[in-house]
Amino acid sequence: MNAMMSSKFDRAALDAMLPGLRPKLHRYAARMAGSVIDGEDIVQETVLKALQAIDGNAAVDRPEQWLFRIAHNAAQDHLRRRQRERSRLSEADMTGVEDLSASAEARLAAATSLRTFMQLTLPQRSAVILVDVLGLSLS
Repeated sequence: MNAMMSSKFDRAALDAMLPGLRPKLHRYAARMAGSVIDGEDIVQETVLKALQAIDGNAAVDRPEQWLFRIAHNAAQDHLRRRQRERSRLSEADMTGVEDLSASAEARLAAATSLRTFMQLTLPQRSAVILVDVLGLSLS
């Protein structure tokens, strides 16, 4: 590793170290983001930024620490973007959201009605179905 530190860090050096380091970067990024999928996105962003920096002749003394710093910054950026997206939901956006309390009350009423209906005798249930569901008269 000392030879890598003293020599120029380039694409070939990144390609050589990435297979061994990528799982660690992914675990770190996934834990930072709280999602394995988001962690993968962060690692991809990390590698892209590292390649761009290498192509721009960035000086890299400690490549592993440098990549983790890029991953850390990418994870923070990801979390900030996610927070901004969540905060964009305004009251106007929420008007189309169904009132869950009303649907919960309706489900509770339906469940109570079904339990009550099932406690009726068979002839009583039949009469309810004939009159209320099929629209027949009692006569």
